[in-house]
Amino acid sequence: MWRNHNFLLLWTGQSLSRIGTQITQLALPLTAAILLHGSPLQVSAMTAIEFLPAMLFGPIAGVWVDRLDRRQILIWTDIGRFVSLGSIPACYLLGILNFPILYTATFFTGLLSIIYDSAYQVLLPDLVDGRQLLDANSKLQMSQSIARGSGPAMGGTMVQWLSAPVAVAVDAVSYLVSAVCAVLIKVPRKRPEPVRRAFLGEIVEGVRAIVKHPVRWRLSAAEATDNFFGSGVIALYAVYATQDLGLSAFLTGLVFAVGPLGAIAASMVLGRVGGQDRPKETVIIGVLIRAVGFVLAPIATGSTALVVTLLCVGQILAQAGLTTLAPASVTWRQVITPNHLLGRVLASGMTIQYGTIPVGALFAGWLGEVFGIRTALAVSALGVFCTLLWLVGTHNPAPETDPDTGTTSGTPATPTTTTDEHRMP
Repeated sequence: MWRNHNFLLLWTGQSLSRIGTQITQLALPLTAAILLHGSPLQVSAMTAIEFLPAMLFGPIAGVWVDRLDRRQILIWTDIGRFVSLGSIPACYLLGILNFPILYTATFFTGLLSIIYDSAYQVLLPDLVDGRQLLDANSKLQMSQSIARGSGPAMGGTMVQWLSAPVAVAVDAVSYLVSAVCAVLIKVPRKRPEPVRRAFLGEIVEGVRAIVKHPVRWRLSAAEATDNFFGSGVIALYAVYATQDLGLSAFLTGLVFAVGPLGAIAASMVLGRVGGQDRPKETVIIGVLIRAVGFVLAPIATGSTALVVTLLCVGQILAQAGLTTLAPASVTWRQVITPNHLLGRVLASGMTIQYGTIPVGALFAGWLGEVFGIRTALAVSALGVFCTLLWLVGTHNPAPETDPDTGTTSGTPATPTTTTDEHRMP
């Protein structure tokens, strides 16, 4: 993988943009709250607006990804996100920043992010050998986990010393760098022009490819379940640590900061032991590790040192589990889905997955109001185990044939260049 220049460019661009996104997820609410003096409802509405495009336009984005050049999609969505987010500090400097501008920028950034995420996952099998898909996906997931751990701390520092609009500007620049990386990528093989059908018919075809497939619908349901209960844990975690356990902000931040260690370890293990031929078992192992890590939080009690230790171990396990199950589930889809459907399958799957996040967070908040935060956290943590119910009875069916190219799903990419620089390892 380290000799694959195309993958390294994709990984670099994705990693930088992920860190920038995490910075913005702190900087945007602070911009709304501090600079625009927004109410709690106005500030919290930004989270809903961020996920709204995935719920509304996921299948449509999938059709675009299946029809258009994936590398070009990466370039233009990165440029679009640079312009969208860059408008916020620009409007602030001009003295015209308001909530409609902030909401519009957030909405379009979320929409472009859905298209980008679908496109790079569909492009990935063309950049790496089929046997390296799980390793590549795990490295991309590891970057996301590290960004989640380091991004908020970097964002807080930037907001403290440089102001929230400057932090947003840094995120905008990260997307521009990601676009440059995408420009430098050379796809080893040219994708044949897909057969064009009616737009609505292609959307229906993509949805049908999920709901009528013996594995894909179960995998989507499993991820939706994991996100529903997992979002409840994430939504309550900081409040639980500070209010119920009485931890300081420093110790709470320390707990979150050690989580990426689990992501790094899981990525290294997946890179060495593989699991390409056993995606189901890899997903199950990841769910179990993640659920056990979550369960350690509501049972944490005793001295401060013991509580912090249990929470740190829990965060490491939760991140290790996520970095195991997430790339394995993506790889599973990439292996069993023909190329002409992959964009729609991935984008429609995101619609299902992301749609459960705000619902799960609200459900956990209601449980916390009625039964207490520790009980709500325990229910959410135990609920992650329910993800396994969808995976019972699944199997890996025979690869399907792509009618546009004549190749089967999961076929390793065959490079057509002969130079050492772009030869697949």
